[in-house]
Amino acid sequence: MRFLRLIAFAIPALALVATSAALAAEGDWQKSYPVSGKPSVTVSTGDASMEVHSCGCREIRIRVEWNDRHPVDYTINELQSGDHVNFELKEKQRFGVHVGMRREPHVSVETPGELDLEARTSDGSLKVYGVNGFIALHTSDGSVEVSDVSGAVRLVASDGSIRIHNVSGTLESRSSDGRVTIDGKLSGVQVHTSDGSLDLTLAEGSQLTTSSRVEASDGRVTIRLPKSLAADLDIHTGDGHIDCQLPLTMNGYNSGGGHNIRGRLNSGGTPLTIHTSDGNVSIATL
Repeated sequence: MRFLRLIAFAIPALALVATSAALAAEGDWQKSYPVSGKPSVTVSTGDASMEVHSCGCREIRIRVEWNDRHPVDYTINELQSGDHVNFELKEKQRFGVHVGMRREPHVSVETPGELDLEARTSDGSLKVYGVNGFIALHTSDGSVEVSDVSGAVRLVASDGSIRIHNVSGTLESRSSDGRVTIDGKLSGVQVHTSDGSLDLTLAEGSQLTTSSRVEASDGRVTIRLPKSLAADLDIHTGDGHIDCQLPLTMNGYNSGGGHNIRGRLNSGGTPLTIHTSDGNVSIATL
């Protein structure tokens, strides 16, 4: 009987240990990487959302919140070489049918304010804010939000809305499907969207130093420019009308076979081309 009582006592204890071990395995993954100079970070999260922001620290901090998923379903590859950190979260190949909606993992990355960043998601939202440097972003399916960023920003997005707020420096953005909203103090702009409205505002103090181009294949385009901006404008819409409220010195206007306006803003300067294949174009001053 004493032996049976020991077994009866041991079974709950073992169950508790097993449960604790399971909870530990399900806990968030996190790691810090100390850096001494300007760091560079490459992050790929696959089917997971990502958020990158400055922490005012001298290290890279990466954390994975599993949400409704299990750590055993993923592989983490991470490596630090000097001031470069490479991190990849990859879902393991699964077989069978999975029913129901589950929240995907969320990856947060805290960095020093100055860095070079390459961030990529396959299916998940991407947020970047409060950093300065060369910023390269790529998402296949998910919304993108970039704010309070300076330097050189390059973005490629296949499907999802894009909001870029208070960016300074140069911007290259290419998207396939989704609304695009951009505002900032920019010195160079290359923006292309295939399907979706485009709203671009160059903040006061913006002066283009490199040839810039805004293209939209299908959707309304709205541009707001500061009164002090000097540029050579070339505006075209294939199927739509142009509403230009700028005080231009006209070089040409053609309403046959498409609509075109060419003119100089504030005596002219850097070329700014605005073209849309199918959609109205509205251009105004701030």
